[in-house]
Amino acid sequence: MKYTKSNLCQLGWLSCMGCCGHKFADKLTVAKGIEKNTLEYHKHVEGGKTLKDYMNRSHELRDCGVCRNVVYDIKNDSLYCPLHPEINKGDDLRIDHKYCDIMHVCKTAYFFDLWEAPMKKEFIRFLRKKKKEGLDWYNYSKGMADDSLLAEFEGLKWD
Repeated sequence: MKYTKSNLCQLGWLSCMGCCGHKFADKLTVAKGIEKNTLEYHKHVEGGKTLKDYMNRSHELRDCGVCRNVVYDIKNDSLYCPLHPEINKGDDLRIDHKYCDIMHVCKTAYFFDLWEAPMKKEFIRFLRKKKKEGLDWYNYSKGMADDSLLAEFEGLKWD
């Protein structure tokens, strides 16, 4: 089986890590976990180790619920997985990793990919408005994972 891309995972101005763990703690605790991941990632890369070395340093989630592979890109103010095929030149190192469900697509992304172009544009406008109101990577990820952003958007459609 092969990973199926969803356009909502990485929008460029907003990134999701909703499927990169379970039962996330509060934002500060998750951010500290991702900061540790990022420092470990740079230490591995700068130390000449491979991405497989980085991936295999642990197969357990951090106590905050996030995967140990998720890192922060300060230049783009976004989160990403260096094992992901779009980051890793097409090679998907997430395959067979204990907590990487490469076939996972959240309900919101699933429906988004089925919508016609005008509905997709409307949803993106909705997300941009939410971003201006303070939607960040943490709340975006939680909202995607628990379908609350989809529910809010659909609720607006029927008001």
